[in-house]
Amino acid sequence: PRYGSPDSFLPPRYAEFINRTGEFNTAVEWGDAHILPKIEDSGRWENIPICKPSLMSYDPEGFQREKEQQKKAHRLVSCVWASAGYATRGERFSISDGQRRLREWLHYVFVIGFDHVFVYDNSGAHSNETSLKSITDEFPGKVTRLVWPSNVCNNNRNFADSPGERSSQYAAESSCRLRFGPHTDWIGQFDIDEYLSPQGEYNSVPQLLDKLEEEGKKIVSFGSWRAWPRKNMIEEPVAIQNRSICDTAEPCFELKVRPEKTVLQTYNCDRQSGQKKEKMPAEKQLYQASYVKLHFVHYSTVTNLTLMNKEETKAFGQPWKKKLAADPLSRFGDELTEGNMLHTKAIATQDTAGWLDACKERGHQMCRIG
Repeated sequence: PRYGSPDSFLPPRYAEFINRTGEFNTAVEWGDAHILPKIEDSGRWENIPICKPSLMSYDPEGFQREKEQQKKAHRLVSCVWASAGYATRGERFSISDGQRRLREWLHYVFVIGFDHVFVYDNSGAHSNETSLKSITDEFPGKVTRLVWPSNVCNNNRNFADSPGERSSQYAAESSCRLRFGPHTDWIGQFDIDEYLSPQGEYNSVPQLLDKLEEEGKKIVSFGSWRAWPRKNMIEEPVAIQNRSICDTAEPCFELKVRPEKTVLQTYNCDRQSGQKKEKMPAEKQLYQASYVKLHFVHYSTVTNLTLMNKEETKAFGQPWKKKLAADPLSRFGDELTEGNMLHTKAIATQDTAGWLDACKERGHQMCRIG
Protein backbone atom coordinates (compact mmCIF):
# COMPACT_ATOMS: atom_id res chain seq x y z
CA PRO A 1 0.00 0.00 0.00
CA ARG A 2 1.02 3.60 -0.51
CA TYR A 3 0.49 4.46 3.15
CA GLY A 4 1.33 2.37 6.18
CA SER A 5 2.90 -1.08 6.52
CA PRO A 6 2.19 -3.86 3.99
CA ASP A 7 -0.20 -5.62 6.36
CA SER A 8 -2.23 -2.57 7.35
CA PHE A 9 -5.06 -3.26 4.89
CA LEU A 10 -5.64 -6.90 5.83
CA PRO A 11 -9.20 -7.74 6.94
CA PRO A 12 -9.72 -8.11 10.73
CA ARG A 13 -9.98 -11.91 10.35
CA TYR A 14 -6.20 -11.94 9.78
CA ALA A 15 -5.53 -10.24 13.11
CA GLU A 16 -2.41 -12.32 13.80
CA PHE A 17 -0.70 -10.68 10.82
CA ILE A 18 -1.78 -7.09 11.37
CA ASN A 19 0.72 -4.64 12.82
CA ARG A 20 -1.51 -2.34 14.84
CA THR A 21 1.28 0.14 15.50
CA GLY A 22 1.54 0.88 11.80
CA GLU A 23 -2.17 0.72 11.06
CA PHE A 24 -3.46 3.17 8.47
CA ASN A 25 -5.76 5.79 10.02
CA THR A 26 -8.10 7.40 7.49
CA ALA A 27 -9.12 10.21 9.83
CA VAL A 28 -5.51 11.20 10.40
CA GLU A 29 -4.54 10.95 6.74
CA TRP A 30 -7.67 12.35 5.08
CA GLY A 31 -9.73 14.03 7.79
CA ASP A 32 -13.29 13.31 8.93
CA ALA A 33 -14.98 15.00 5.96
CA HIS A 34 -13.37 12.90 3.21
CA ILE A 35 -15.77 11.01 0.95
CA LEU A 36 -15.12 8.72 -2.00
CA PRO A 37 -15.79 10.43 -5.36
CA LYS A 38 -18.46 9.26 -7.75
CA ILE A 39 -17.37 6.67 -10.30
CA GLU A 40 -17.65 9.15 -13.17
CA ASP A 41 -15.26 11.45 -11.29
CA SER A 42 -12.77 8.75 -10.41
CA GLY A 43 -10.82 8.55 -13.64
CA ARG A 44 -11.08 6.25 -16.62
CA TRP A 45 -11.43 2.45 -16.54
CA GLU A 46 -10.11 0.51 -19.50
CA ASN A 47 -8.91 -2.94 -20.53
CA ILE A 48 -11.35 -4.67 -18.20
CA PRO A 49 -12.26 -7.91 -20.00
CA ILE A 50 -15.93 -8.81 -20.28
CA CYS A 51 -16.00 -12.57 -20.85
CA LYS A 52 -18.80 -14.68 -22.19
CA PRO A 53 -20.28 -17.29 -19.82
CA SER A 54 -17.98 -20.27 -19.96
CA LEU A 55 -19.75 -23.53 -20.79
CA MET A 56 -22.88 -21.86 -22.13
CA SER A 57 -20.84 -20.26 -24.89
CA TYR A 58 -17.91 -22.59 -25.45
CA ASP A 59 -19.12 -26.04 -24.43
CA PRO A 60 -22.94 -26.12 -24.60
CA GLU A 61 -23.02 -29.93 -24.62
CA GLY A 62 -20.98 -30.03 -21.43
CA PHE A 63 -23.21 -27.36 -19.88
CA GLN A 64 -26.34 -29.37 -20.70
CA ARG A 65 -24.74 -32.58 -19.39
CA GLU A 66 -23.81 -30.84 -16.17
CA LYS A 67 -27.40 -29.69 -15.64
CA GLU A 68 -28.91 -33.08 -16.42
CA GLN A 69 -26.51 -35.15 -14.31
CA GLN A 70 -26.20 -32.55 -11.55
CA LYS A 71 -22.46 -33.03 -11.37
CA LYS A 72 -19.49 -31.33 -12.96
CA ALA A 73 -19.23 -31.68 -16.71
CA HIS A 74 -15.65 -32.94 -16.61
CA ARG A 75 -13.37 -35.07 -14.49
CA LEU A 76 -10.06 -33.81 -15.89
CA VAL A 77 -9.32 -30.98 -18.32
CA SER A 78 -6.24 -29.10 -19.43
CA CYS A 79 -5.76 -25.40 -20.05
CA VAL A 80 -3.07 -24.75 -22.62
CA TRP A 81 -1.62 -21.52 -24.06
CA ALA A 82 -0.18 -22.26 -27.47
CA SER A 83 0.62 -20.73 -30.84
CA ALA A 84 1.22 -21.90 -34.40
CA GLY A 85 4.55 -20.09 -34.26
CA TYR A 86 6.57 -17.92 -31.92
CA ALA A 87 9.96 -16.28 -31.48
CA THR A 88 12.47 -17.40 -28.88
CA ARG A 89 13.55 -14.91 -26.22
CA GLY A 90 15.41 -11.97 -27.68
CA GLU A 91 13.64 -12.61 -31.02
CA ARG A 92 16.64 -14.79 -31.87
CA PHE A 93 14.85 -17.51 -33.79
CA SER A 94 11.36 -18.38 -35.02
CA ILE A 95 9.74 -21.71 -34.14
CA SER A 96 6.83 -22.72 -36.38
CA ASP A 97 5.94 -26.29 -35.39
CA GLY A 98 2.98 -25.40 -33.15
CA GLN A 99 0.34 -27.04 -35.33
CA ARG A 100 2.19 -30.33 -35.57
CA ARG A 101 2.98 -30.36 -31.86
CA LEU A 102 -0.58 -29.53 -30.80
CA ARG A 103 -2.09 -32.29 -32.97
CA GLU A 104 0.26 -34.94 -31.55
CA TRP A 105 -0.13 -33.69 -27.97
CA LEU A 106 -3.95 -33.67 -28.15
CA HIS A 107 -4.04 -37.24 -29.41
CA TYR A 108 -1.77 -38.21 -26.53
CA VAL A 109 -3.61 -36.51 -23.65
CA PHE A 110 -6.93 -38.03 -24.69
CA VAL A 111 -5.32 -41.48 -24.67
CA ILE A 112 -4.17 -40.99 -21.05
CA GLY A 113 -7.60 -39.88 -19.86
CA PHE A 114 -8.16 -36.14 -20.24
CA ASP A 115 -11.81 -35.28 -20.96
CA HIS A 116 -11.40 -31.90 -22.59
CA VAL A 117 -8.75 -29.35 -23.52
CA PHE A 118 -9.20 -25.59 -23.63
CA VAL A 119 -6.71 -24.14 -26.12
CA TYR A 120 -5.93 -20.45 -25.76
CA ASP A 121 -4.69 -19.75 -29.28
CA ASN A 122 -1.99 -17.07 -29.11
CA SER A 123 -1.12 -17.26 -32.81
CA GLY A 124 -2.64 -13.84 -33.49
CA ALA A 125 0.02 -12.20 -31.35
CA HIS A 126 2.61 -13.25 -33.93
CA SER A 127 0.79 -13.44 -37.28
CA ASN A 128 -2.64 -12.93 -38.81
CA GLU A 129 -1.94 -15.55 -41.47
CA THR A 130 -2.05 -18.70 -39.39
CA SER A 131 -3.70 -20.15 -36.29
CA LEU A 132 -4.42 -23.42 -34.51
CA LYS A 133 -8.04 -23.58 -35.68
CA SER A 134 -7.42 -26.27 -38.31
CA ILE A 135 -6.01 -28.51 -35.57
CA THR A 136 -8.62 -27.90 -32.89
CA ASP A 137 -11.37 -28.50 -35.47
CA GLU A 138 -10.11 -32.09 -35.76
CA PHE A 139 -11.37 -32.77 -32.21
CA PRO A 140 -15.05 -31.71 -32.12
CA GLY A 141 -16.55 -31.93 -28.65
CA LYS A 142 -13.13 -32.58 -27.12
CA VAL A 143 -11.28 -29.31 -27.69
CA THR A 144 -12.43 -25.74 -27.20
CA ARG A 145 -10.39 -23.05 -28.95
CA LEU A 146 -10.36 -19.52 -27.58
CA VAL A 147 -8.81 -16.77 -29.70
CA TRP A 148 -6.18 -15.16 -27.49
CA PRO A 149 -4.00 -12.69 -29.43
CA SER A 150 -2.66 -10.97 -26.28
CA ASN A 151 1.00 -9.97 -26.50
CA VAL A 152 3.65 -10.43 -23.84
CA CYS A 153 5.04 -7.19 -22.41
CA ASN A 154 8.53 -8.02 -23.67
CA ASN A 155 10.44 -10.97 -25.09
CA ASN A 156 13.94 -10.02 -23.95
CA ARG A 157 16.62 -12.60 -23.27
CA ASN A 158 16.91 -13.91 -19.73
CA PHE A 159 20.06 -11.95 -18.86
CA ALA A 160 18.61 -8.58 -19.96
CA ASP A 161 17.91 -5.84 -17.39
CA SER A 162 14.22 -6.49 -18.01
CA PRO A 163 14.01 -10.24 -18.73
CA GLY A 164 11.32 -11.56 -21.01
CA GLU A 165 8.09 -12.74 -19.42
CA ARG A 166 4.92 -14.56 -20.42
CA SER A 167 2.15 -12.25 -19.20
CA SER A 168 -0.15 -13.44 -21.98
CA GLN A 169 0.25 -17.00 -20.68
CA TYR A 170 -0.36 -15.94 -17.07
CA ALA A 171 -3.59 -14.19 -18.04
CA ALA A 172 -4.76 -17.10 -20.20
CA GLU A 173 -4.19 -19.56 -17.37
CA SER A 174 -6.15 -17.45 -14.89
CA SER A 175 -8.94 -16.98 -17.42
CA CYS A 176 -9.24 -20.71 -17.98
CA ARG A 177 -9.26 -21.57 -14.29
CA LEU A 178 -11.89 -18.93 -13.49
CA ARG A 179 -14.14 -19.62 -16.48
CA PHE A 180 -13.93 -23.40 -16.78
CA GLY A 181 -12.57 -24.51 -13.41
CA PRO A 182 -16.02 -24.58 -11.77
CA HIS A 183 -17.08 -27.26 -14.29
CA THR A 184 -14.28 -29.77 -13.68
CA ASP A 185 -12.83 -31.73 -10.78
CA TRP A 186 -9.17 -31.46 -11.83
CA ILE A 187 -7.04 -29.29 -14.12
CA GLY A 188 -3.76 -30.45 -15.65
CA GLN A 189 -1.44 -27.51 -16.24
CA PHE A 190 0.95 -28.54 -19.00
CA ASP A 191 2.38 -27.13 -22.23
CA ILE A 192 2.15 -28.89 -25.58
CA ASP A 193 5.79 -29.97 -25.29
CA GLU A 194 5.18 -31.70 -21.93
CA TYR A 195 4.01 -35.30 -21.82
CA LEU A 196 2.83 -36.90 -18.58
CA SER A 197 3.31 -40.66 -18.75
CA PRO A 198 1.42 -42.85 -16.22
CA GLN A 199 3.75 -45.36 -14.57
CA GLY A 200 3.53 -48.56 -12.55
CA GLU A 201 0.02 -49.91 -12.15
CA TYR A 202 -1.56 -46.80 -13.67
CA ASN A 203 -2.70 -46.78 -17.28
CA SER A 204 -4.42 -43.41 -17.15
CA VAL A 205 -4.28 -40.17 -15.22
CA PRO A 206 -7.82 -40.52 -13.73
CA GLN A 207 -6.65 -43.71 -12.00
CA LEU A 208 -3.96 -41.67 -10.26
CA LEU A 209 -6.50 -38.98 -9.36
CA ASP A 210 -8.59 -41.63 -7.57
CA LYS A 211 -5.58 -42.45 -5.41
CA LEU A 212 -4.87 -38.79 -4.66
CA GLU A 213 -8.45 -38.23 -3.58
CA GLU A 214 -8.26 -41.23 -1.25
CA GLU A 215 -5.14 -39.65 0.30
CA GLY A 216 -6.86 -36.29 0.62
CA LYS A 217 -4.33 -34.62 -1.66
CA LYS A 218 -5.39 -31.67 -3.80
CA ILE A 219 -2.22 -30.99 -5.81
CA VAL A 220 0.42 -33.26 -7.36
CA SER A 221 3.60 -31.99 -9.04
CA PHE A 222 5.89 -33.57 -11.63
CA GLY A 223 9.50 -32.51 -12.05
CA SER A 224 10.70 -31.10 -15.34
CA TRP A 225 14.00 -31.64 -17.14
CA ARG A 226 14.43 -31.11 -20.86
CA ALA A 227 14.81 -34.30 -22.85
CA TRP A 228 17.27 -34.70 -25.73
CA PRO A 229 16.28 -35.77 -29.25
CA ARG A 230 17.43 -39.12 -30.60
CA LYS A 231 19.81 -39.00 -33.54
CA ASN A 232 18.02 -41.68 -35.57
CA MET A 233 14.73 -39.78 -35.30
CA ILE A 234 15.87 -36.44 -36.71
CA GLU A 235 16.66 -35.44 -40.27
CA GLU A 236 20.30 -35.50 -41.28
CA PRO A 237 21.84 -32.23 -39.99
CA VAL A 238 22.95 -29.71 -42.60
CA ALA A 239 25.69 -27.44 -41.28
CA ILE A 240 25.05 -23.69 -41.27
CA GLN A 241 28.21 -21.58 -41.16
CA ASN A 242 26.76 -18.16 -40.40
CA ARG A 243 27.61 -16.21 -37.25
CA SER A 244 24.45 -14.09 -37.47
CA ILE A 245 22.36 -17.28 -37.25
CA CYS A 246 24.56 -19.45 -35.01
CA ASP A 247 25.64 -16.66 -32.59
CA THR A 248 29.17 -18.08 -32.85
CA ALA A 249 31.83 -19.03 -35.38
CA GLU A 250 30.99 -22.71 -34.88
CA PRO A 251 28.48 -24.23 -37.30
CA CYS A 252 24.90 -24.93 -36.23
CA PHE A 253 21.97 -26.67 -37.91
CA GLU A 254 18.17 -26.65 -38.02
CA LEU A 255 17.01 -29.61 -35.97
CA LYS A 256 13.99 -31.23 -37.64
CA VAL A 257 11.93 -34.22 -36.52
CA ARG A 258 11.47 -36.69 -39.37
CA PRO A 259 7.95 -36.53 -40.87
CA GLU A 260 7.23 -40.20 -40.12
CA LYS A 261 8.20 -39.83 -36.44
CA THR A 262 6.39 -38.06 -33.62
CA VAL A 263 7.82 -35.42 -31.32
CA LEU A 264 7.34 -37.77 -28.36
CA GLN A 265 9.27 -40.55 -30.10
CA THR A 266 12.08 -38.20 -30.97
CA TYR A 267 12.55 -36.26 -27.74
CA ASN A 268 12.43 -39.25 -25.41
CA CYS A 269 16.09 -39.45 -24.46
CA ASP A 270 15.86 -38.55 -20.77
CA ARG A 271 19.19 -37.45 -19.36
CA GLN A 272 18.52 -39.03 -15.97
CA SER A 273 17.44 -42.64 -15.54
CA GLY A 274 14.91 -43.55 -12.86
CA GLN A 275 13.87 -40.99 -10.26
CA LYS A 276 15.16 -37.52 -11.18
CA LYS A 277 17.92 -36.37 -8.87
CA GLU A 278 18.01 -32.91 -10.42
CA LYS A 279 15.19 -30.78 -11.77
CA MET A 280 14.98 -27.62 -13.77
CA PRO A 281 13.66 -24.74 -11.64
CA ALA A 282 10.16 -25.69 -12.68
CA GLU A 283 7.46 -28.28 -12.25
CA LYS A 284 3.99 -28.87 -13.63
CA GLN A 285 0.88 -29.86 -11.75
CA LEU A 286 -2.48 -31.55 -11.60
CA TYR A 287 -4.70 -29.71 -9.15
CA GLN A 288 -8.27 -29.66 -7.89
CA ALA A 289 -9.97 -26.64 -9.43
CA SER A 290 -12.17 -26.03 -6.38
CA TYR A 291 -9.15 -25.94 -4.06
CA VAL A 292 -6.64 -23.78 -5.97
CA LYS A 293 -7.60 -20.11 -6.16
CA LEU A 294 -4.55 -18.88 -8.08
CA HIS A 295 -2.20 -20.96 -10.19
CA PHE A 296 0.96 -19.51 -11.69
CA VAL A 297 2.32 -21.71 -14.50
CA HIS A 298 4.31 -24.07 -12.26
CA TYR A 299 2.87 -23.51 -8.81
CA SER A 300 -0.38 -23.33 -6.85
CA THR A 301 0.26 -19.99 -5.18
CA VAL A 302 -3.10 -19.46 -3.43
CA THR A 303 -5.31 -22.26 -2.12
CA ASN A 304 -8.28 -22.62 0.19
CA LEU A 305 -5.86 -23.40 3.01
CA THR A 306 -3.58 -20.41 2.50
CA LEU A 307 -6.61 -18.12 2.68
CA MET A 308 -7.53 -19.40 6.15
CA ASN A 309 -6.69 -17.56 9.36
CA LYS A 310 -5.26 -19.24 12.44
CA GLU A 311 -8.55 -20.51 13.87
CA GLU A 312 -9.81 -21.74 10.49
CA THR A 313 -6.57 -23.59 9.78
CA LYS A 314 -6.72 -25.45 13.08
CA ALA A 315 -10.42 -26.25 12.58
CA PHE A 316 -9.45 -27.66 9.17
CA GLY A 317 -7.14 -30.08 10.96
CA GLN A 318 -3.82 -28.52 9.96
CA PRO A 319 -1.11 -27.04 12.19
CA TRP A 320 -0.82 -23.27 12.07
CA LYS A 321 2.36 -21.92 10.47
CA LYS A 322 2.91 -18.21 10.14
CA LYS A 323 5.79 -18.65 7.72
CA LEU A 324 5.36 -19.86 4.15
CA ALA A 325 5.58 -23.61 3.63
CA ALA A 326 4.58 -26.18 1.03
CA ASP A 327 0.85 -26.83 0.99
CA PRO A 328 0.30 -29.93 3.17
CA LEU A 329 -2.32 -31.18 0.73
CA SER A 330 0.22 -31.29 -2.11
CA ARG A 331 3.05 -33.65 -2.98
CA PHE A 332 5.31 -34.75 -5.82
CA GLY A 333 4.32 -37.74 -7.89
CA ASP A 334 6.53 -40.82 -7.77
CA GLU A 335 8.21 -40.98 -11.17
CA LEU A 336 8.68 -44.74 -11.06
CA THR A 337 5.28 -45.86 -9.77
CA GLU A 338 2.84 -43.01 -10.59
CA GLY A 339 3.81 -40.67 -13.40
CA ASN A 340 6.80 -39.25 -15.22
CA MET A 341 6.91 -36.04 -17.25
CA LEU A 342 8.93 -35.76 -20.44
CA HIS A 343 9.74 -32.22 -21.58
CA THR A 344 10.16 -32.20 -25.38
CA LYS A 345 11.11 -28.54 -25.71
CA ALA A 346 12.03 -27.49 -29.26
CA ILE A 347 15.68 -26.67 -29.87
CA ALA A 348 16.38 -23.42 -31.70
CA THR A 349 18.91 -23.45 -34.54
CA GLN A 350 21.48 -21.24 -32.80
CA ASP A 351 21.40 -23.50 -29.73
CA THR A 352 22.93 -26.34 -31.77
CA ALA A 353 26.17 -24.42 -32.37
CA GLY A 354 29.12 -26.75 -31.79
CA TRP A 355 27.02 -29.91 -31.62
CA LEU A 356 28.19 -31.35 -34.94
CA ASP A 357 31.80 -31.55 -33.77
CA ALA A 358 30.93 -32.44 -30.17
CA CYS A 359 28.77 -35.38 -31.19
CA LYS A 360 31.67 -37.00 -33.01
CA GLU A 361 33.16 -37.66 -29.58
CA ARG A 362 31.17 -40.13 -27.49
CA GLY A 363 30.10 -38.73 -24.13
CA HIS A 364 31.05 -35.12 -24.94
CA GLN A 365 29.03 -32.83 -22.64
CA MET A 366 28.18 -30.48 -25.52
CA CYS A 367 26.56 -33.29 -27.53
CA ARG A 368 22.90 -33.05 -26.66
CA ILE A 369 21.60 -35.70 -28.99
CA GLY A 370 20.88 -39.18 -27.65
